[in-house]
Amino acid sequence: MSYQVMARKWRPKNFDEMVGQEHIAQTLRNALSAHRIAHAYLFTGTRGVGKTTSARILAKALNCKKGPTPTPCEECENCKEINQGVSLDVLEIDGASNNKVDYIRELREQVKYAPMNGAYKVYIIDEVHMVTRAAFNALLKTLEEPPDNVVFIFATTEVGKVPHTILSRVQRFDFKRIPVSIIRERLEFISGKESVKAEREALETIARKADGSMRDALSLFDRVLAFSGSALTLDSARKVLGIPDDRLFDDLLQRIAAHDAGGGFVVLEDAVHQGLEISEFLLGFGEYLRDLLFCRQAGLTPAMLGLNEDRFRALRSLASDLQDGDLLRYAKMISDILTGIKSAPHPRLGVEMGLARMAALDRVVTLSQLLGQEPVFPKASTPVIHSEPPVADLKKKIPA
Repeated sequence: MSYQVMARKWRPKNFDEMVGQEHIAQTLRNALSAHRIAHAYLFTGTRGVGKTTSARILAKALNCKKGPTPTPCEECENCKEINQGVSLDVLEIDGASNNKVDYIRELREQVKYAPMNGAYKVYIIDEVHMVTRAAFNALLKTLEEPPDNVVFIFATTEVGKVPHTILSRVQRFDFKRIPVSIIRERLEFISGKESVKAEREALETIARKADGSMRDALSLFDRVLAFSGSALTLDSARKVLGIPDDRLFDDLLQRIAAHDAGGGFVVLEDAVHQGLEISEFLLGFGEYLRDLLFCRQAGLTPAMLGLNEDRFRALRSLASDLQDGDLLRYAKMISDILTGIKSAPHPRLGVEMGLARMAALDRVVTLSQLLGQEPVFPKASTPVIHSEPPVADLKKKIPA
């Protein structure tokens, strides 16, 4: 049997495996148990959070021989066909390529026919926001009064592009980004099942890089595993994913804080020498500044930031002489540099000039520091030069 990638092998098969989307899983389970099945659903959220997978699980729950049930048996013919993607009663449609009004008209004709094996015909339309306005209009009547044995499930990453006339006819479910800690725990579970010795810091790095997407995390995990073999380390994860070492960021911040522009150039050269993309290096430095700023705020814990305890304490103690305002100015300049290099003919030159400007910045002074220094206003003995003569002097010069 050919190799199956992690994102497919570990795709959830039931509601209990929907990691990070428990609120949606529980709602759908309750609806199935009470036989309160809607005729149309809309799953919205960023990429890789389980929208299409949840649609397949719902289709399986509806068409299982024991269903509709919140716990599909996984053993009947209908469950197996849906898992394999060959069921005649579950049609997955790509909304990006089948977005014309003619295709929707054909779909309306198909809806009239009864399901072949299951209790429902389920139409899963992915990226539904790509469907044209005319095609949406052609679907309105069918959505409003569909046959009893038809269920539509729409999935989209851009719900703002879906017409309100559609939104008012569906049950909407918002899928959230999956927290770093939950992705890391899932990767730890999979590592154990796959007999992979993975460092916790490596899995945490992959989870942060995935940016809330479980599918992306599994794809990145696959890439790193192909490079490192059965032992997945932090160094291998950084090499494969192009993530700079935290020590580079520590060094760069210290050079900038010390007004050492030349030292900042040395750190940049070191990053380029390691084969890192300049934009990725700057993006990582921006996230580093964000973590550093957040670590200094009261009430925030390592779990909230997706950091381990050691790194959290290290960041909290780093650059203690810098004010929050300094970090905010650095972060703003990094954002401006990233925007500028997208269209710059010589990106590295723009980055170097940006680092030089950051190193030349004076420190932010707080109000308490100002009050503790010498008075800002001139003393009484200091002569004050007026741009115009005082009014009293002008009256003396006016003849009586």
